[in-house]
Amino acid sequence: MSNGPKLLLQFIGRYPPTGSKINYYGFKAEYKFIKNFGISTGRQVDDNCTFMYNSTDRKSGWFGSPNFPGYYPQNIICHYYFYGEPEERVFIRFTFFDVEGIGTCEYLTASDYVEFSNFMSTDRKYGKYCGKRDKFEIQSDGRFFRVSFYSNDRFDKTGFRALYDFQGKSSQVENTSMQSYVSSSNIVLNSFFSHNVAIIFAINFFGKCHI
Repeated sequence: MSNGPKLLLQFIGRYPPTGSKINYYGFKAEYKFIKNFGISTGRQVDDNCTFMYNSTDRKSGWFGSPNFPGYYPQNIICHYYFYGEPEERVFIRFTFFDVEGIGTCEYLTASDYVEFSNFMSTDRKYGKYCGKRDKFEIQSDGRFFRVSFYSNDRFDKTGFRALYDFQGKSSQVENTSMQSYVSSSNIVLNSFFSHNVAIIFAINFFGKCHI
């Protein structure tokens, strides 16, 4: 997936060694132009990488990083806003998490990271999350919760996938209720985003043939 409205795909062919008995057939690719950053859930806000999840629309579901389960694009900021009804809290369970980064995920480590907040601004209650993590859960203090994803121009990874659930304050977190939500995702292979348009390539390599 590209990180803007343009993408250059260059193919360079070279002569095989003299006497080689191998023929190479190259590749075949499919492309499409998208505006949703590869995120198919929630309600997108003004063609930005900002998505809203309202309890009045749906009590549970899933969300993920751009282009998941392919590699996420570089230099991107995505926000996921969760709005519950009065007396509700937001429960989030990450089923997959692999965001490029090390240590405390601070700027000096050149890490991509995920940030959580009970507010639109920074919340000191939560640190930054990066690296490869096992499944984990997090919950809001009130009816609103923000999840933000930041990537830089260094490296990239697969990102994350999480389940969300709006529950009343008196409710207990039940893993079974979140695990019961099942959603299928289209896998994008060899993905290479911006402004408003991203480009996705799915490439099938035909490989080589021995004579």
